[in-house]
Amino acid sequence: MPNLERYFDEIDLARIRRVKELSDIKVRFTTYAGPDPSNISSRAAIVLTYASWEGFYNECAFVYVRFLKELGKRVRETDWMLLLGTFKSEFDALRDKYHSDAARIQFVGNLQLLIECNFEDFDSGVIAAKSNLNFTRLSQNFHLLSFDLAPMQRFRIRLDQELVKWRHSVAHGDPPDLSNLDIRGHVDFAADLLIVLADGFQEAMLKRV
Repeated sequence: MPNLERYFDEIDLARIRRVKELSDIKVRFTTYAGPDPSNISSRAAIVLTYASWEGFYNECAFVYVRFLKELGKRVRETDWMLLLGTFKSEFDALRDKYHSDAARIQFVGNLQLLIECNFEDFDSGVIAAKSNLNFTRLSQNFHLLSFDLAPMQRFRIRLDQELVKWRHSVAHGDPPDLSNLDIRGHVDFAADLLIVLADGFQEAMLKRV
């Protein structure tokens, strides 16, 4: 049986580290703020804040997969939809072989073994953030994980319109109007998201033991 406290501590420590990063962002881009006609400070704060959000999600996801590995159950016994992570390489092979008849036959032939896999053969990439952790991506990943999305619903609009969309615009050279950006509020919003996210992963682990 996995040591639940150890996995909880990993997530808690990762969140504390990310919150410290967010606190440093607030200090760096508010306390010492001066004239910033090009919104360099605001744009930097936007990108760094999103990085904490995405980075922490991935940390939680990978901790959770390690927990599932130690739990020792087959993937299909844990969450049926997570079989996507065991089929990933077969899906890729099917695509690479242009969905030929031979490739399809091989794919179906391999299903019997894949469906009995445990998490040692699981591709964690199927539940990763993939550089665009908006509400749609989060919803999809939570569906695969069988997580309750309800606690995240109240963050939906702000998550998409500020945390993700602003970062996307800045990163692709089309920065939004940030003249009225409240850096403190933006950073605090991300910190609140981390708490809810951590709770979701920890609650899921608690239900498994």
